[in-house]
Amino acid sequence: MAAPKSPRGARAKPSRRPAGLDPLELLEAAGQGEAPPLLLVTGQDYFSRDAILVELQRALLAEGFEAFDRLSMDGEEVTGEGLVNQAELLAMGGMAGGRRFILVRRAEKIRERETEPLARFAGAGGAVGGNCVALVFSESKGAVLTALKKTALVLDFPAPRDYQLARWLEAQAKRLKIPLETDAARALADLSGEDYVGAVSQLMAASLVSGGARIGRALIETLSAGGRDTNPFHLADAVLGGETARAIRILRDLHEAGHSGYMILGLLESQLRKFLKMRAAMAEGRTARSVVQGESPMLPPPIQARMAKQLESFDERRLLAAFRAARAADRAIKSHGSGAELAHLESFVWTVAVS
Repeated sequence: MAAPKSPRGARAKPSRRPAGLDPLELLEAAGQGEAPPLLLVTGQDYFSRDAILVELQRALLAEGFEAFDRLSMDGEEVTGEGLVNQAELLAMGGMAGGRRFILVRRAEKIRERETEPLARFAGAGGAVGGNCVALVFSESKGAVLTALKKTALVLDFPAPRDYQLARWLEAQAKRLKIPLETDAARALADLSGEDYVGAVSQLMAASLVSGGARIGRALIETLSAGGRDTNPFHLADAVLGGETARAIRILRDLHEAGHSGYMILGLLESQLRKFLKMRAAMAEGRTARSVVQGESPMLPPPIQARMAKQLESFDERRLLAAFRAARAADRAIKSHGSGAELAHLESFVWTVAVS
C-alpha cells in the first residue's frame, strides 16, 4: 500500500491529502499482510463499520494470538507517544504472519496535543511492520480528525440515504446470512424511509418469523400491515426528528388504539422538557453527543447519535415554540371535545416538525 516512488530526476510534487479507502480493498490488502499504520474510521453506518472492523482484525491477527496482539481503548485514555509505542511493539504472532491491531473508540476524545506523534506514525508507512491502529470517530468534526486527515487514510461509512437503503439492506442481509429477496429489500426500504436502524430491526424480525426460509415481499408487507406502531416514544422520536409523515402515521395508530390526546401531549411535553434540560447542558460547552450519553447512557449508539442530531437541530427557540403549540393544542381539545382531538393533535405535530 506504499506510494510509488517518483522517477529519478522528476520534480517532486507537493504532498496531497490521502484519499478515502475502499473497505474491500482494505480487507484484500490486510489479507496479504498490508495495512495502513493509522486508519481514521468515520460515519454513522455502525452496522457496516463494525462488520468491516471485525474482518480487518481477523485478517491481521494470527490465529491463537488474538489476546496478545489485540488492544482496545477509549479516546480519553490515549496519549500520543503511548499509543505509538503500543503500535510499534513486535506482534506475538509475528512468526505466524500476524500483526498488532489497536482499536480506539470515541477517538474525538483524544486531546489535541496528542496528535503530533500520531501524525508522524501515520507517515511511517511500512516501517511499522503492518501493525494497524484504527481510530473510530463518533463525531464527524473536530480538531483531532481534521489534523490527522492530512496524513492518515480515512474509511468512511455514511448512513444510507433512502434511495440507497434497498441495496444496503441486501448487503446487511448477506452479512447476517439472512436470505432476502431483492423485491423484499425494496419493500422494506420503501416502508422505512431513511430509518436504517429501524429497517434492520424489521429485517431481523422477518428473519425470526420466516424461520430461516427466504424472505419475500409478501412477508414484509404482511408484517407491516399487522404491525401498527402504538409506541408513544416512537411518536416523540419522529416529531423531534422532523419526520412528519411517520409521526402522523404513528399518531393515528395511537389514536385508533385508544390513547387519549392528553396522554400523547403529556409524553411529548415531557420529551421537550428533557431536550430543554440537555440544551442547557450544551450551553455550558458540552457537545450534543456527550450530553445525550450522560442523560441516556444505556441507549444503543445509533439511537444516541440520532438523539444528538435532534438536539442540535432543536435550539431553545424551537423547543419553546413547541411548548406553546402543545398548550394551544390542549386548549383546543378542551374547547372542542374529543371529536376533534385527532385534528388538533395532527396540527400540533405539523407545527413542531416543520418549525
